[in-house]
Amino acid sequence: MQIGVKIADVMRKSVVTVKPGDNCEKALKYMVELDIGSVIVAEDHNPIGILTDSNLLERVFYDHKDAKKILIKEVMSHPIRTIESTVDLQKASQVMRDLKIKRLPVVDNNKLVGIVTETDIIAVSPALFELVAEAVEMRCGLPEKEVRKISGVCETCNAFSEELVNMQGVLKCPECRE
Repeated sequence: MQIGVKIADVMRKSVVTVKPGDNCEKALKYMVELDIGSVIVAEDHNPIGILTDSNLLERVFYDHKDAKKILIKEVMSHPIRTIESTVDLQKASQVMRDLKIKRLPVVDNNKLVGIVTETDIIAVSPALFELVAEAVEMRCGLPEKEVRKISGVCETCNAFSEELVNMQGVLKCPECRE
């Protein structure tokens, strides 16, 4: 089910990138100073991998390796999965869930344009719940005692009204409800 919210609507446009030949200390410095959990590994603005806080913990620090001596390409996650900014947010959520990943770089025309994270998706979730609730109300109607009036165009007579009511899935003005 598409929800009508595109990745471009919620993605972060500011993405920190590093090169595969950089050392892990450089990436760690960015992550600590900017309070971020990952950096995108790119060659010529083309993402080829991702280095996450988990990569550093599991593949560098757990083994007591020196971050200055370990190259990012040795510990990054790759190949990287990307998604386009025009894709519905629900699809991004599904991809992230299925692949068990927390971050998805956003690429348009082979160029990195942003990143969408679990946090970004969670931040818009309350608003999405409201949209879903409204869609259910519109489709199913409300019991008479809980009628909620909205503004718009009557689907029966095409007149504008500020007192539209959903009647069996059709928005009707007061005149058409009689």
